[in-house]
Amino acid sequence: MLFSIRRMNEKDLEEILAIEQASYRTPWSRRAFQSEIRAPHANPLVLGQWDPPFVIGYVCSWRTLDECHILNVAVHPSFRRMGHAAQMIDHLLEVCQGEGIQHYFLEVRVSNEGAISLYKKYGFKVCGVRKRYYADTGEDALIMQRRGVCH
Repeated sequence: MLFSIRRMNEKDLEEILAIEQASYRTPWSRRAFQSEIRAPHANPLVLGQWDPPFVIGYVCSWRTLDECHILNVAVHPSFRRMGHAAQMIDHLLEVCQGEGIQHYFLEVRVSNEGAISLYKKYGFKVCGVRKRYYADTGEDALIMQRRGVCH
């Protein structure tokens, strides 16, 4: 089955919220995703098929000047470990590089070994720790960056 990537829209929200609920202990709200859809600096993308419509994953990021901050990446539980997160990251990096983005940042739970491994494959390196970043558990977040200097 072939999937493609496009910008997120309001019609995607029910499927996105279901994936978000299945993916995170403290999921983003509908309002948070609506804000991403409307914000001029945001770049919310979905991966899926379009006929019939079916969303299997999404990535939310912010672009400011020459930086991209990756905020949220998730894939439907039935489609995990098939390379779909990598497909979305590939697409995001390609688009950002075409727009002159030089630096990429993200936070990831210290316990999320799968995501850390994926980001390292894309050249992300740990450049710091945000202590007790995740309110649900008090878990620390690794700050990861790709290219450029970590602030």
